[in-house]
Amino acid sequence: MRKTMLVLWIVAGMLMFSSMPLLAEGEWEEAASDAEKQIVVYIRSVENSPFKISRGVTTVSASLGAIVSLIADTDSFPEWMHNVKRSMVIEQISKTERITYTAQKLPWPVTDRDTVVYSRLTQDPDTKQVVINVEARPDAYPEQDGHVRIPEMTNRWELTPIGGNRVEVAYEIHVDPGGRIPTRLANSSIVDTPLNTLRGLHRMIDLPKYRDARIDTIVEPSY
Repeated sequence: MRKTMLVLWIVAGMLMFSSMPLLAEGEWEEAASDAEKQIVVYIRSVENSPFKISRGVTTVSASLGAIVSLIADTDSFPEWMHNVKRSMVIEQISKTERITYTAQKLPWPVTDRDTVVYSRLTQDPDTKQVVINVEARPDAYPEQDGHVRIPEMTNRWELTPIGGNRVEVAYEIHVDPGGRIPTRLANSSIVDTPLNTLRGLHRMIDLPKYRDARIDTIVEPSY
Protein backbone atom coordinates (compact mmCIF):
# COMPACT_ATOMS: atom_id res chain seq x y z
CA MET A 1 0.00 0.00 0.00
CA ARG A 2 2.82 2.39 0.91
CA LYS A 3 4.57 1.72 -2.40
CA THR A 4 1.39 2.46 -4.29
CA MET A 5 0.81 5.70 -2.38
CA LEU A 6 4.38 6.80 -2.97
CA VAL A 7 4.02 6.38 -6.69
CA LEU A 8 0.69 8.18 -6.65
CA TRP A 9 2.18 11.07 -4.81
CA ILE A 10 5.11 11.48 -7.10
CA VAL A 11 2.70 11.99 -9.90
CA ALA A 12 1.17 15.04 -8.31
CA GLY A 13 3.78 16.37 -6.05
CA MET A 14 5.20 18.77 -8.61
CA LEU A 15 3.97 21.16 -11.18
CA MET A 16 3.82 20.53 -14.90
CA PHE A 17 2.13 19.15 -18.02
CA SER A 18 2.59 15.48 -18.75
CA SER A 19 2.01 15.78 -22.46
CA MET A 20 2.97 19.40 -23.22
CA PRO A 21 6.54 20.71 -23.08
CA LEU A 22 7.18 24.11 -21.53
CA LEU A 23 7.10 26.84 -24.17
CA ALA A 24 10.46 28.50 -23.93
CA GLU A 25 12.68 30.48 -26.22
CA GLY A 26 16.23 31.74 -26.14
CA GLU A 27 19.38 29.97 -25.04
CA TRP A 28 19.92 28.43 -21.63
CA GLU A 29 22.43 30.42 -19.57
CA GLU A 30 24.11 29.24 -16.40
CA ALA A 31 22.83 31.16 -13.38
CA ALA A 32 24.22 29.28 -10.36
CA SER A 33 26.09 26.17 -9.32
CA ASP A 34 27.15 24.07 -6.34
CA ALA A 35 30.48 22.43 -7.02
CA GLU A 36 30.31 20.14 -3.98
CA LYS A 37 26.94 18.65 -4.97
CA GLN A 38 27.62 19.01 -8.70
CA ILE A 39 24.47 21.02 -9.30
CA VAL A 40 24.11 23.53 -12.13
CA VAL A 41 21.11 25.83 -12.59
CA TYR A 42 20.23 27.36 -15.94
CA ILE A 43 17.63 29.98 -16.87
CA ARG A 44 16.06 31.21 -20.08
CA SER A 45 13.15 33.31 -21.27
CA VAL A 46 9.68 31.90 -21.90
CA GLU A 47 7.42 32.87 -24.77
CA ASN A 48 4.66 35.31 -23.76
CA SER A 49 5.74 35.42 -20.11
CA PRO A 50 7.63 38.05 -18.08
CA PHE A 51 8.97 35.26 -15.86
CA LYS A 52 11.91 33.08 -16.82
CA ILE A 53 12.10 29.31 -16.60
CA SER A 54 14.84 27.61 -14.57
CA ARG A 55 16.35 24.15 -14.85
CA GLY A 56 18.56 22.53 -12.24
CA VAL A 57 20.64 19.48 -13.16
CA THR A 58 22.63 17.10 -10.98
CA THR A 59 23.69 13.45 -10.74
CA VAL A 60 22.64 11.18 -7.89
CA SER A 61 23.94 7.74 -6.91
CA ALA A 62 20.61 6.02 -6.29
CA SER A 63 18.00 3.83 -7.91
CA LEU A 64 15.01 5.27 -9.76
CA GLY A 65 12.76 3.81 -7.06
CA ALA A 66 14.68 5.63 -4.32
CA ILE A 67 14.34 9.01 -6.04
CA VAL A 68 10.69 8.46 -6.90
CA SER A 69 9.91 7.43 -3.33
CA LEU A 70 11.42 10.67 -2.03
CA ILE A 71 9.54 12.83 -4.53
CA ALA A 72 6.38 10.91 -3.66
CA ASP A 73 6.71 11.44 0.08
CA THR A 74 4.48 14.50 0.43
CA ASP A 75 4.97 14.82 4.17
CA SER A 76 8.71 15.27 3.70
CA PHE A 77 8.49 18.31 1.42
CA PRO A 78 9.16 20.86 4.18
CA GLU A 79 12.38 19.00 4.96
CA TRP A 80 14.00 19.43 1.55
CA MET A 81 11.99 21.49 -0.95
CA HIS A 82 12.78 25.20 -1.12
CA ASN A 83 10.51 27.36 1.07
CA VAL A 84 7.87 24.64 1.51
CA LYS A 85 6.17 24.74 4.92
CA ARG A 86 3.24 22.33 4.35
CA SER A 87 2.12 19.83 1.71
CA MET A 88 -0.66 17.28 1.38
CA VAL A 89 -2.38 15.08 -1.18
CA ILE A 90 -5.86 16.33 -2.04
CA GLU A 91 -6.86 13.55 -4.41
CA GLN A 92 -5.15 10.36 -5.53
CA ILE A 93 -6.58 9.92 -8.99
CA SER A 94 -4.63 6.83 -10.05
CA LYS A 95 -1.27 5.19 -9.49
CA THR A 96 0.33 7.83 -11.69
CA GLU A 97 -1.91 10.87 -11.20
CA ARG A 98 -2.74 13.05 -8.26
CA ILE A 99 -3.65 16.52 -7.03
CA THR A 100 -1.53 18.10 -4.30
CA TYR A 101 -1.62 21.23 -2.15
CA THR A 102 1.61 22.95 -1.08
CA ALA A 103 2.10 26.09 1.04
CA GLN A 104 5.28 28.15 0.79
CA LYS A 105 6.85 30.48 3.33
CA LEU A 106 8.22 33.73 1.85
CA PRO A 107 10.31 36.45 3.52
CA TRP A 108 8.42 39.25 5.27
CA PRO A 109 6.69 41.46 4.13
CA VAL A 110 5.75 39.28 1.12
CA THR A 111 2.58 37.25 1.60
CA ASP A 112 3.07 33.49 1.67
CA ARG A 113 2.07 31.60 -1.48
CA ASP A 114 0.32 28.30 -2.03
CA THR A 115 -0.19 26.04 -5.00
CA VAL A 116 -2.58 23.33 -6.08
CA VAL A 117 -1.21 21.10 -8.80
CA TYR A 118 -2.03 18.08 -10.92
CA SER A 119 0.86 15.73 -11.68
CA ARG A 120 1.42 12.63 -13.75
CA LEU A 121 4.29 10.15 -13.83
CA THR A 122 5.40 8.25 -16.93
CA GLN A 123 8.33 5.94 -17.71
CA ASP A 124 9.86 5.30 -21.11
CA PRO A 125 9.82 1.51 -21.69
CA ASP A 126 13.10 1.59 -23.61
CA THR A 127 15.32 4.14 -21.85
CA LYS A 128 13.63 3.69 -18.45
CA GLN A 129 13.66 7.48 -18.03
CA VAL A 130 11.01 8.62 -15.55
CA VAL A 131 9.26 11.95 -16.15
CA ILE A 132 6.92 13.71 -13.73
CA ASN A 133 4.96 16.54 -15.30
CA VAL A 134 2.99 18.97 -13.18
CA GLU A 135 0.61 21.86 -13.88
CA ALA A 136 -1.27 24.29 -11.65
CA ARG A 137 -4.93 23.63 -10.85
CA PRO A 138 -5.62 26.72 -8.70
CA ASP A 139 -9.38 26.11 -8.47
CA ALA A 140 -9.12 22.50 -7.30
CA TYR A 141 -8.91 23.44 -3.61
CA PRO A 142 -10.35 26.38 -1.63
CA GLU A 143 -8.15 29.43 -1.13
CA GLN A 144 -6.50 29.60 2.30
CA ASP A 145 -6.28 32.61 4.62
CA GLY A 146 -2.90 34.30 4.67
CA HIS A 147 -1.83 32.94 1.29
CA VAL A 148 -1.82 34.14 -2.31
CA ARG A 149 -2.77 31.31 -4.65
CA ILE A 150 -0.21 30.86 -7.44
CA PRO A 151 -2.25 31.11 -10.67
CA GLU A 152 0.16 29.50 -13.13
CA MET A 153 2.96 27.00 -12.64
CA THR A 154 4.50 24.21 -14.64
CA ASN A 155 7.12 21.86 -13.35
CA ARG A 156 8.99 18.82 -14.65
CA TRP A 157 11.22 16.18 -13.10
CA GLU A 158 13.37 14.10 -15.46
CA LEU A 159 15.13 11.05 -13.98
CA THR A 160 17.52 9.62 -16.56
CA PRO A 161 19.57 6.48 -15.79
CA ILE A 162 23.21 6.91 -16.88
CA GLY A 163 24.72 3.62 -15.66
CA GLY A 164 26.41 2.40 -12.51
CA ASN A 165 23.31 2.99 -10.35
CA ARG A 166 23.55 6.69 -11.17
CA VAL A 167 20.73 8.91 -12.32
CA GLU A 168 20.81 12.36 -13.89
CA VAL A 169 18.12 14.42 -12.19
CA ALA A 170 16.74 17.53 -13.88
CA TYR A 171 14.20 19.78 -12.18
CA GLU A 172 12.58 22.40 -14.40
CA ILE A 173 10.11 25.02 -13.16
CA HIS A 174 8.23 28.04 -14.49
CA VAL A 175 5.92 30.02 -12.23
CA ASP A 176 3.77 33.14 -12.16
CA PRO A 177 3.79 33.92 -8.41
CA GLY A 178 0.61 36.01 -8.58
CA GLY A 179 -0.14 39.08 -6.49
CA ARG A 180 2.51 41.71 -5.87
CA ILE A 181 6.04 40.54 -5.29
CA PRO A 182 9.36 42.45 -5.53
CA THR A 183 11.21 41.83 -8.78
CA ARG A 184 14.41 41.03 -6.85
CA LEU A 185 12.70 38.28 -4.89
CA ALA A 186 10.97 36.87 -7.97
CA ASN A 187 14.24 36.74 -9.88
CA SER A 188 16.18 35.14 -7.03
CA SER A 189 13.47 32.54 -6.49
CA ILE A 190 13.76 31.11 -10.00
CA VAL A 191 17.39 30.23 -9.21
CA ASP A 192 17.10 29.38 -5.51
CA THR A 193 14.17 26.98 -5.96
CA PRO A 194 15.90 24.36 -8.14
CA LEU A 195 19.30 24.90 -6.48
CA ASN A 196 18.10 24.40 -2.91
CA THR A 197 15.60 21.69 -3.82
CA LEU A 198 18.32 19.60 -5.48
CA ARG A 199 20.59 20.20 -2.50
CA GLY A 200 17.79 18.85 -0.36
CA LEU A 201 17.40 15.81 -2.59
CA HIS A 202 21.10 14.99 -2.13
CA ARG A 203 20.71 15.34 1.63
CA MET A 204 17.64 13.11 1.88
CA ILE A 205 18.28 10.37 -0.67
CA ASP A 206 20.66 8.36 1.54
CA LEU A 207 18.13 7.93 4.33
CA PRO A 208 17.31 4.19 4.55
CA LYS A 209 13.58 4.64 3.90
CA TYR A 210 14.39 6.13 0.49
CA ARG A 211 17.70 4.44 -0.32
CA ASP A 212 16.22 0.96 0.11
CA ALA A 213 12.84 1.71 -1.47
CA ARG A 214 11.55 -0.36 -4.37
CA ILE A 215 8.38 0.54 -6.24
CA ASP A 216 6.66 -2.15 -8.24
CA THR A 217 5.46 0.27 -10.94
CA ILE A 218 8.99 1.56 -11.63
CA VAL A 219 11.23 -0.62 -13.82
CA GLU A 220 14.91 -0.29 -12.93
CA PRO A 221 17.42 -0.34 -15.82
CA SER A 222 19.59 -3.37 -16.49
CA TYR A 223 23.19 -2.21 -16.61
